[in-house]
Amino acid sequence: MSSSEMSLSAQARRGRLVVLLGATLALGGCFQPMYAQQTPVVASTAPGAAPVGVDSALSAIDILPVDGRVGQKIRNELIFALSGGAGVPAKPLYRLDLTVQVIGAQTAIVDPYTDRPELETSGVDVSYALVRVGTGAPVMSGNALGRATYTRNRQRFASTRAQRDAEDRAAKVAVGQIRAKLMSHFATKGL
Repeated sequence: MSSSEMSLSAQARRGRLVVLLGATLALGGCFQPMYAQQTPVVASTAPGAAPVGVDSALSAIDILPVDGRVGQKIRNELIFALSGGAGVPAKPLYRLDLTVQVIGAQTAIVDPYTDRPELETSGVDVSYALVRVGTGAPVMSGNALGRATYTRNRQRFASTRAQRDAEDRAAKVAVGQIRAKLMSHFATKGL
């Protein structure tokens, strides 16, 4: 192989590298990082007011206390999901009323030899209503459902703890649904 043939293949490789690098740089602006912080803009209903982001609209929601362990878990998870853990807003624009119903363990699989449940499902049903604070007018309402399965153990404490953990997982599912519906509402309807 002569030196001119080697330099020609080296030039071809460099050319391919330049084209690949150029394509990479050109397409780099077309993609957004998966976990980038994005704040959709919500148009404010007040005349002359600046647009408000969905995040600030969500953080202006006050969530009333709820009875029961699972109800308090849902309230705490919602406070964190809507405001990042900032707690009660200084000037809440909305109030979120929650009604939580815990669905007891439902047996899904039974051991045919011992007639003991092996797999059970716990659930949470949440009814919510978003109300404007100043007027008391209902803005939106809905339901969220969460279900989680767990393995039943022969040890009573282990089964009780597994059921409690399943209730907590079901609560997080319901919180995710409520947050998504609230975000959708504020992104489409505004404040």
